[in-house]
Amino acid sequence: MGSRGRLDGHPPKGKSWHEVNCVGLPELQLICLVGTEIEGEGLQTVVPTPISASLSHNRIREILKASRKLQGDTDLPMSFTLAIVESDSTIVYYKLTDGFMLPDPQNISLRR
Repeated sequence: MGSRGRLDGHPPKGKSWHEVNCVGLPELQLICLVGTEIEGEGLQTVVPTPISASLSHNRIREILKASRKLQGDTDLPMSFTLAIVESDSTIVYYKLTDGFMLPDPQNISLRR
């Protein structure tokens, strides 16, 4: 009990990010993390927020626009990862994008 391991009994695997920087966005009163999950790939933005925070559609759109500027590639779809932090330090991640994105077929497992 008390362990937060996966169902197979193994502990969750951590992720190694590269070139991570903490960036302030004073106009949005936010601090976010910008880095690459896979070395050599494009920058991603992670926005930590407490579970008690309320986000409107307009606020999410503002964060999407700011994230695109931070990532520096206007050809990519606007996106960021929202890291919702609970009081017990549990973190739930949601990837938010501008519009719909189809899942990568490699990441889909078929159930029969």
